[in-house]
Amino acid sequence: MLNKVMNRYRGLPREIYILFFARIINSIGAFVYPLMTLIMTNKLEMTSDKAGLITTIMLLTQLPSMLLGGKLADRFGRLKLLSFSQLLGAVMYLICGFLEMSNTVIILIIIASNCYAVSYPALDAMTMDLTTPGNRKEAFSLLYMGLNIGFVLGPAIGGLLFENHLGLVFIGDALTTILSVILVLVFIKETLPLKDHGISAQLEKAKSGSVFKVLKERKIIIAVAAVLFLIQFSYAQMGFELPIHMDATVSNSATNFGFLVGFNGLLVIFATPLITYMIRKWKALYGTLTGGLLYAAAFAMFIFAKSLFLFYVAMFILTMGEVIISVDAFAFISSMSPSSHRGRVNSIVSIISNAGRMLSPVIIGWIIKVGGFGAGWLTTSLVAFTAAALLFFFMNSGGLKRHIESSGNIHK
Repeated sequence: MLNKVMNRYRGLPREIYILFFARIINSIGAFVYPLMTLIMTNKLEMTSDKAGLITTIMLLTQLPSMLLGGKLADRFGRLKLLSFSQLLGAVMYLICGFLEMSNTVIILIIIASNCYAVSYPALDAMTMDLTTPGNRKEAFSLLYMGLNIGFVLGPAIGGLLFENHLGLVFIGDALTTILSVILVLVFIKETLPLKDHGISAQLEKAKSGSVFKVLKERKIIIAVAAVLFLIQFSYAQMGFELPIHMDATVSNSATNFGFLVGFNGLLVIFATPLITYMIRKWKALYGTLTGGLLYAAAFAMFIFAKSLFLFYVAMFILTMGEVIISVDAFAFISSMSPSSHRGRVNSIVSIISNAGRMLSPVIIGWIIKVGGFGAGWLTTSLVAFTAAALLFFFMNSGGLKRHIESSGNIHK
């Protein structure tokens, strides 16, 4: 069984393995974002609703950045855009590392987050360029596993540095980003495809016209993006309500939160290959539906979490849903995207889905202020369940169902 599971990762393009190692390096140093809420509430003594508002503002400003990134990735190529934008973001973090904690640091974090947001469509489009429907699910799951290999150590290290060495949190994040960019620049060439060169899947062949014309013809992309909006709305509370809840419930909250996030990453490493193998024959989007239900169960469990044991049990269930969604949803979006519009389709889907993540902190922050942590977790659980119910409706709705069935053999 182990050989069957791991064999699915053999024979992928060399560049995918380079991206895998680059993601490990980058995520090992991903100290800042997991601790963003604690920086505002603990170091700057903001209330939960104010911290939620700032987080939402930071994420909302990324919308035009992702749209711009998708356009530039399709026009000028993936590699230059990815390298320049991530290096610029790293520079912002380096500056933060030498400043006293203040509102200026928050502004620089927002600028850095926008630089990274520009690179997201380019990275996803590069992965699509390098793969085919036959190996794309394995490629996405391998890269996701690489991301979480780093997260096993990153948040835990960040949590240990948080109290007395906060400047090193920013400097370490910047340096690992720079190292990962150098690795990509040295070993990967531009992947922007020339017309339909090497593309056999009919739905992935280049098309003329705007991205909105493509989306009008393939409405299932927008439908799935709407579901991902709700899923991201709920998942955002892993980085917002969870650390605040733990800060009010357990001792050494920053360190314990860092280790809990590290547990999430460690679990992803072991679960991703197995889950990818187990759902290989599932029909398209069944994994995303299952993941939404697991999210709903996990967030409902957080309502009653007052001990570290229950936090870890809920995190286990949440992680299973996270892995299934990451393997399933984006492979499907890839199979529906013309090669000529990959960057733009990814940017539109990212904008819609991340809008949920952007709105979530300010809404849940207000709900926590009014009704407490239980009300926040109940709302989050209901949103995740709504996402699963909505996807079930789409999967059984006439024209949208035909789109799903036409997506090919990505799940065989």
